[in-house]
Amino acid sequence: MKQSYTLVKTELLEHKIIIRLPLFLALFATVLVVMILSNINNFSFNIQMGDIDGWQPPIIASSFAGVVGSISFFIAGIVSLLSFFTYSARALAKERKEGSLAFWHSMPVSDRKAIAIKLFVALVIIPLFSSLLLLFVDVIVWIVAMWVMPADMLVENSLSLVAIVMHWGQFISMMAAMSLALLPIACVIFCASQLTDHPLLVLFVAITLVKFISYMLFDSMAIGAWLNRVSNLAFNILTNAHPWQTLASVGSITLLGLLIAAVGLFKISVYLRSGD
Repeated sequence: MKQSYTLVKTELLEHKIIIRLPLFLALFATVLVVMILSNINNFSFNIQMGDIDGWQPPIIASSFAGVVGSISFFIAGIVSLLSFFTYSARALAKERKEGSLAFWHSMPVSDRKAIAIKLFVALVIIPLFSSLLLLFVDVIVWIVAMWVMPADMLVENSLSLVAIVMHWGQFISMMAAMSLALLPIACVIFCASQLTDHPLLVLFVAITLVKFISYMLFDSMAIGAWLNRVSNLAFNILTNAHPWQTLASVGSITLLGLLIAAVGLFKISVYLRSGD
């Protein structure tokens, strides 16, 4: 356990964007709140003139703070996705580029455990930091709301500590479903990042070529549509009110196939790392 904790800590130190991006947005939210509190009258006027009350974003309904809660929920999810792809593309490539792999092989840490830790960071730690960002923003919104809104408006817009906890729990549930959808993608990126310096670009080109070739050979977009559905699954989970139903909508056979593929790609990634 202590070794795993040390490895996770090392990953966070080597890939500072995991912490810096949520922290930057949290600081930005704090500055925004200070500006609002220092100019409450103008803030209220701008809301009325901007007609924000009648606007609904194309994202899921929120159990906290209405439109504001939906936006913060969506932004936290996007932060998690951006951090995931950035980290996954660099986690193993950085070792290869910096020549530190020989050092890690001299340590009592197996390649299997090293990659498992990286998966844990990508699929658990990153969503956790994003959830803390959401929790921080929700608390800030609640504080501002208590400052500027009457009690009846607080109740009407579900602005309470209970609503914050429910909102955070909803996000955690959504991120769990998203992490399952991202598992095979993470394993693919881990494999590609050990073979090329630009794994995300290579994967994008490969998927595009598969779609084009399958259409030319079979005169059908079925394979391309399936690839789109699988590759966009995590984002669809983020933007759907029922994340687990969205995950299950791809079908049990597809989910089982993706799980088997993830296991196989994990083993390939371990083999590639041990063979460097």
